Amino acid sequence: MEIFLTLGFISYVASGVAYLFLLIVYFIGIRNRTNKAFLVLIIATLVWSATLTLSQVGPSLSFKLITVTEFLRYFAWLHLLHHAAGYYIDRSTKFQITNPLSPVSVGVLFLLSLLILGLNDELVSFFELRTPTIIQFGWMLGFSVLGLLLVEQVLRNTVEVDRNSINFLCISAAAIFVFDFFVFSNALLLQRIDYEFWSARGIINVLAIPTLLLAAVRNPRMAPDIHISRKFVLHSTTLFATGFYLLLMAVTGFYIKGSSAEWGTLAEVAFLLAALILLAVLFFSTDIRTRIKRYLSYSFQNKYDYREEWDRFSHTILTHDLGSSIFQRAIQAAGQIVDSQGGAVWIKDDQQFVYKAAWKTDPVSTGPERNDSALIQAIRAKKGILTVDELSTSLKNSDGDNHWIVSSTRSWLILPLMINEELFGFILLEQSRVAHALDIEDKDLLNTVTDHVALALFLNEADAQLQVAQRFKDLDQMTAFLVHDLKTVFSQLSLLVENADTHKRNPEFIDDMIDTVEHTTQKMQRLLEQLRDPEKEITLMKFPLIPVIEEIVDSYQHLPAEVMMISDLDKIPAIRADRQQLISAIRHIVQNGVESVDNQGQVKIIVSHFDGNTIELLIEDNGIGMTPEFINNSLFKPFESTKGVSGMGVGVYQSREYVRSITGDIEVTSEQGIGTRFKILLPVEYE
Repeated sequence: MEIFLTLGFISYVASGVAYLFLLIVYFIGIRNRTNKAFLVLIIATLVWSATLTLSQVGPSLSFKLITVTEFLRYFAWLHLLHHAAGYYIDRSTKFQITNPLSPVSVGVLFLLSLLILGLNDELVSFFELRTPTIIQFGWMLGFSVLGLLLVEQVLRNTVEVDRNSINFLCISAAAIFVFDFFVFSNALLLQRIDYEFWSARGIINVLAIPTLLLAAVRNPRMAPDIHISRKFVLHSTTLFATGFYLLLMAVTGFYIKGSSAEWGTLAEVAFLLAALILLAVLFFSTDIRTRIKRYLSYSFQNKYDYREEWDRFSHTILTHDLGSSIFQRAIQAAGQIVDSQGGAVWIKDDQQFVYKAAWKTDPVSTGPERNDSALIQAIRAKKGILTVDELSTSLKNSDGDNHWIVSSTRSWLILPLMINEELFGFILLEQSRVAHALDIEDKDLLNTVTDHVALALFLNEADAQLQVAQRFKDLDQMTAFLVHDLKTVFSQLSLLVENADTHKRNPEFIDDMIDTVEHTTQKMQRLLEQLRDPEKEITLMKFPLIPVIEEIVDSYQHLPAEVMMISDLDKIPAIRADRQQLISAIRHIVQNGVESVDNQGQVKIIVSHFDGNTIELLIEDNGIGMTPEFINNSLFKPFESTKGVSGMGVGVYQSREYVRSITGDIEVTSEQGIGTRFKILLPVEYE
């Protein structure tokens, strides 16, 4: 069981696990199967790691088999370097055997090495070599040298513009080839392999993975199919950097301890504590994290992960947060792209631009910007992202050359908010945490985000204006309802005045007049209460329904038109509602019927059982009637009436809305010249 604790076993197991994980990442992120160079390297290294791991378990594994896997790994690296350099794409030299570094030459060399490996025993006997594996060591040293030569050729022949995309691949390959060169040159010199150097090769291959991943992402010729998450790269880089830092500090601490016998332990503890504090400061530093992210972004084909940026933008602008307004979220959505430390926004209001909000900075105390100011004219003229330096140059020959935005050391970018080619507002962003110049990719993303921010703020302003318009509409509607109720009261009082001379000595008329005045007083009192407190909740009371209908019928007995009630109920129904509002709802419909008939007309209120706990009120008249078009399109709409200018058109609408509020409903049928029938369904309880 001791073998499982050896350096070689741990080293090669770590390599195998790491490249197995890399293989999984490759297949998760793959888009298509057109490119195999990177995949060949991963599989070859995985097989190599597994073979050397097994060699640590027992001596039964042949060194020739190990050598074959070594050759496969070298060939995979050379194949990848050729592919990344473009030999398999557009170089005519790929079929020329005269080029010692061409793919054909390397392939021939690989086949030759396998042939010589098969004849290894015979060659050892023929040359009387004391070390049987010395020929294999020579081949591995030769492949290391060949690999280093190819790395040098790739770097030398790559143009300056494209060299940034090949650097990390060359670093990974050079690290492996240099260490192998050291191991096998030492083996040839000493005629034996150093076990510790041999075992460390697995760890060296693991340490090459981060730069290899960055190389795969940077170089589309090598691995265009793989997608590496930026978060994965950031976290991996942070982990490796932290591990290297801790290792370096541990070695330094050990040296400090050994340098002084008396103060060594104390100095080591103090040094390690200071190193941990420094690591914590660096780890939680926003500036350091921003610098690392920005540096790593250049390792990808695109500087930004646009899917990630769009998700972050959508979450920022759409998430409703009581602690921040839509204006603050708009500034944040734009500023977080370039790591701005804060900003403010101005929105156009008539002939000036008004400050609305600030994000991560102090509120702006200056007045609004006039529509014709030098600042606004400069923003309109640019029609794009405007830096403070560009703004300063633009304002030099105008009255705004001392504008506070130019004078402030924190000002950086001005983002115009355009709607239909017109300036709707602008966002001022403060300096980034890490000073940097904007490239074309930064500007394109900022322009796209700014367009969406402008639309979001424009819709917000439009919604605010619609809310104001709706409030005025509600006020107009309430006024119309009030006028309608006053008109009804006025009509009742007018009828009393018109019939006073004829019936003023009739006791029944006097009683009816007193009841009408009392009802009018109650109605006016209720209207005044609603005006004083529109939000006051009305308490529903339970009361008998039949007396309510009788009261309505009695109020029309002094009129020429006949109003009557017919009921076939054998039980007394009760209803839960506001008594005055229910009377008004039914009276509106009865009043319309009375006004539609002549002096010999008739209005009937027929009360009958409908089903369950519902009764039916049929209000029928023999008046002029209504057309089907009016019923379907206008009857229940406010401000639509058959009475011309004398009608408000809100009575029936009010009646239906209240009946529906107590879970009832109103239906209507009518025929011109014959009459109209309203069917009112009301929920009741039987005692």
